[in-house]
Amino acid sequence: MDQEQRRVGADADSLAGSRRTSGLQTFSSLKSIDFRLLWAGSIFDNLALWVQFITLSWLVWDLTGSASLSGAAAGLRGLPTLVIGPWAGVIADRIDRRKLVIVLQIFLGVVAVFFASMVASGSVQVWHVFAYASVSAVCFAFIMPARQSLIANTVPPENMGNAFALSAMTVTVNRLAGGLLGGLLITTVGIQWNFFVEAGAYIATALLLIPMKTPYQQASTARFTSVLANFKDGFRYIWQDNRIILHLIVLGLILNVVFIPVPALLPPYTSTVLGADASVGGYLLAAQGVGGITATVAIASLGFVIYKGKLGLICLVLGSAAVLVLAQSHWLALSIAMLIVLGVSQSTFIVSTQTLIQSMTPDTLRGRITSIYMLEFGLGPIAIVLIGLLMDLTTVSGALTIVAAISLTLSLLFLVTFKQVRELA
Repeated sequence: MDQEQRRVGADADSLAGSRRTSGLQTFSSLKSIDFRLLWAGSIFDNLALWVQFITLSWLVWDLTGSASLSGAAAGLRGLPTLVIGPWAGVIADRIDRRKLVIVLQIFLGVVAVFFASMVASGSVQVWHVFAYASVSAVCFAFIMPARQSLIANTVPPENMGNAFALSAMTVTVNRLAGGLLGGLLITTVGIQWNFFVEAGAYIATALLLIPMKTPYQQASTARFTSVLANFKDGFRYIWQDNRIILHLIVLGLILNVVFIPVPALLPPYTSTVLGADASVGGYLLAAQGVGGITATVAIASLGFVIYKGKLGLICLVLGSAAVLVLAQSHWLALSIAMLIVLGVSQSTFIVSTQTLIQSMTPDTLRGRITSIYMLEFGLGPIAIVLIGLLMDLTTVSGALTIVAAISLTLSLLFLVTFKQVRELA
């Protein structure tokens, strides 16, 4: 079946779906065989991500006993995005996005097998771990703009919100499943098997993408001009042609500097504020995951009940308030409740904002705009370090209070002043 046939078939399914007057549409995007393949690949890819996340931390901890090095190994994944992110977006607009992701997934699988063999042989050293984490991080920086663009290339525009919600669901579900599987493998068969499983997940992702088509992708125009011109075009578009995307990117700063770091800061919070052990920290992390899953299922099933722009702004306020209450809480039940609220707010903001940006972006610029939006993901590891230092200088509760208070103030300011964002449907 060629791309035009798939596009027409998907449009017919979408039209039929739009005529239904009742029933949930949780998995409506999965009617597209191409999105089904992409979504299934995302399940394996995110499983690999979260297995690696927990495994690298434990491996460095076993090798060094250093908490800072252990955290740095896990947090390294976001840093290359700050440097090569926009250039990765240029590549995603110049070449076949599907083939780019396939090649990088296979490469990651081969590297993971090689690294697993080193761990199994007992020859692995700390610098090997950071080298492996760096290679993975660079590949991640190239894969993400292409993968996010492929979501919009496999579903009709009216299904984009549902598709992004289902894609976000693969992250939230694997945050739980990947962590549980990673810990189980470490304690049962040995830490080296985590990397073999990771490799298998990468290869599975690549195999699923081979038959996938992109019926809603437009022919690339970027290759007709220079790479530098492509680079400038992306920034020019959000600065001159569609400034509202820049506003959405500014809002994302709160997500990446305040919301995203919270899971990494749960160990000191659990120990010093709640006076509990690591098992309770696991409950707290799971609570945020439950909130994220709840949000993505709700959006996929019911759609956006209010304007996406207003919803995103409200979620920033709610999430900031949740962190502020969390900072004051010495009661486990209240802390769990606030992390559920944070999980709901975080996932809802991500899905609504990504849907808005992708719906406003021409396909010929999609990789570049996506990569610029995702630049902020590289701020997460930096924010973790800075908030951690603030915790050392003050207290855990005090540092979270300061950060959350600033975040809540800015969120309320944005809610009042960003009228154009509030009106984005």
